[in-house]
Amino acid sequence: MFTRYQAIKRTLIIILVVNLSVAFSKGIYGLTTNSLSLIADALHSLFDASSNVIGLIGIRLAAKPADTEHPYGHWKYETVAAIVIAAMIFLTGIEIIESAIERFIAPETPRVDVFSFIIVIGTIIINVISTLYEERKGKALDSSILMADALHTRSDIFVSASVLVSFIGILLGYTIIDPIVSVFIAIMIFHTGIEIAKESIEVLVDTSVIDTSKIQAIVNQIDGIVESHKIRSRGQHNEISIDLHVTVDPEISVHDGHDIASEVEQILIEKVAGVRDVTVHIGPAGHPECEES
Repeated sequence: MFTRYQAIKRTLIIILVVNLSVAFSKGIYGLTTNSLSLIADALHSLFDASSNVIGLIGIRLAAKPADTEHPYGHWKYETVAAIVIAAMIFLTGIEIIESAIERFIAPETPRVDVFSFIIVIGTIIINVISTLYEERKGKALDSSILMADALHTRSDIFVSASVLVSFIGILLGYTIIDPIVSVFIAIMIFHTGIEIAKESIEVLVDTSVIDTSKIQAIVNQIDGIVESHKIRSRGQHNEISIDLHVTVDPEISVHDGHDIASEVEQILIEKVAGVRDVTVHIGPAGHPECEES
């Protein structure tokens, strides 16, 4: 598990360096040319970098082993970090909306030249590569924070593409398109934040992560089990906990019942990806209190 967290940390550091470079180049040129859409794009990239820092802090905390105060481990810090990233995304969108309103009230004409296009197209290419890399790592490591961060970076691609549209509009004499595109960028940012927050909140409120019929299909095939019920699952895809009730022949010994419970635990961990903990409640078949309800 520690190796996994180290790999996530390394990925976040790489993306952090890339995002800071992209934000710096877009920000400097956006201020120089007075382009609100490019400045908004730079802010988005800067918050991408900020989210990487939050991610690094979250991963550092999540990597800690279980202790007396946290018997289930610290892995939820990864999810908390993803929610903080979502909150930062919302703040970015609000800042861009405020700037766009100011530009609507007091219009200004940004300067657009060939270097403007070169910078934006260059950052789009960089962000495409970064997103593909981070998504691949996120899936391989089953990391919610890498997938959230990749989603954030992916939105930067569409943001930068929108900036290109505003540049074309400015060259055609439609300067009003600059703040309009900024509002569009903000809406896209809000959508990204909602997606990240929704997924993270589902983990924190223990939303079921595995279809109970899938677990039943596996458990009911184990020798000695009459039936299974009251199946619950929670966690995130790489840190799943399952608890369930199974009924067995009431005549078997406690020792045999314990062996069956151990087998259920072992088989679920082996056959269901991401399962880390299984709690099995054994009961005698036919007993009213052990029947499915």
